[in-house]
Amino acid sequence: MPETATAVLLDLDGTVTDSAPGVIDSFVTAVRGLGLAEPPQSALRAVVGPPLAWTLEHIGGVAPADVERGQDLYRAHYGGGSMFNSAVFDGMRDLLVALRDAEVPVSLATSKSEEFAREILAHFELTEYFTAICGADDRGRSSDKAYVMGKALTVLRAAGADLSGAVMVGDRVHDLEGARAHGVPCVLVAWGYGTDAERADADAVAADPRHLAALLGLLEGPKGGPVTAHGAAVGH
Repeated sequence: MPETATAVLLDLDGTVTDSAPGVIDSFVTAVRGLGLAEPPQSALRAVVGPPLAWTLEHIGGVAPADVERGQDLYRAHYGGGSMFNSAVFDGMRDLLVALRDAEVPVSLATSKSEEFAREILAHFELTEYFTAICGADDRGRSSDKAYVMGKALTVLRAAGADLSGAVMVGDRVHDLEGARAHGVPCVLVAWGYGTDAERADADAVAADPRHLAALLGLLEGPKGGPVTAHGAAVGH
């Protein structure tokens, strides 16, 4: 991990937004629309974050030949308003403000449709904090996290960002794998949808957004005070 991040790549679902309600509802709608049984509740949390085609096949039990139809069913429901059935995690807006104030360029790097990602950021009035917004195409053909991260790094580089201290921040093993593919350190957040096993190999684990601010080397924590190495505000 760099002492101070010079650029940050942020996942969306499970990192910036608590999007589980809308994602799970749309996923179940798609699976049922294909005539399949709804997966058990214990499995549904895992659908948030990974590429849609992967979750349909591996969690929803959708046959490869039916994945594209499942994607269409999902997107029709999600784009019909379910994508706004989410919320920004407490402290993440403040973190984005702190990154902007520290002049650290930020790119979104999500396996979600880039079109949906842009709409969600606009809905929550977060667009202004991002130098770049990178995601999958409408069919999810470019949803592989390494591909999305590569696109984000390319856009940041073209914008003049210093990538020598770039850091990926996400919540699932797919974020970690994408970061490893580019030789970028990865922080996984504890408030997302990943498991302890997924976080075991991360370069660091952030307990909360204030701790994340400390890990990224910000001088000011998102709650307005200096941050210790363990994320606790001091000086209040």
